[in-house]
Amino acid sequence: MDETRSGWTPSPVFSSMPHAMGRGSREDIVWEALERVDGKPAPTMGAMQAAMGNEAQIRLVTDVIRRYLDARGMRDLGQLAARAS
Repeated sequence: MDETRSGWTPSPVFSSMPHAMGRGSREDIVWEALERVDGKPAPTMGAMQAAMGNEAQIRLVTDVIRRYLDARGMRDLGQLAARAS
C-alpha cells in the first residue's frame, strides 16, 4: 500500500527489523486503521494472508475505532474532531 501520510518518510537511521518489531510498526498499524475509518479501501486478501502480516492487526484496530465512533453516534473522524474542538 502506498503511504498517505503527508511529510512522512521512512527513517534512514533504523533498519526494517527494529521498525517492524517496535513502535514504528504499531504507529503504522494505527495510522492505516484511522485512514480506513475515514474511507480508505482495504486490500482484498484471505484470512490466512491477513493473519501472516499486519493486516489482521489493522482490521482489529479499525473495528475498535469504528465501534467507538458508532457508540457515540459519529460517522467519521471529522465528527470526532469537531466534537473535541
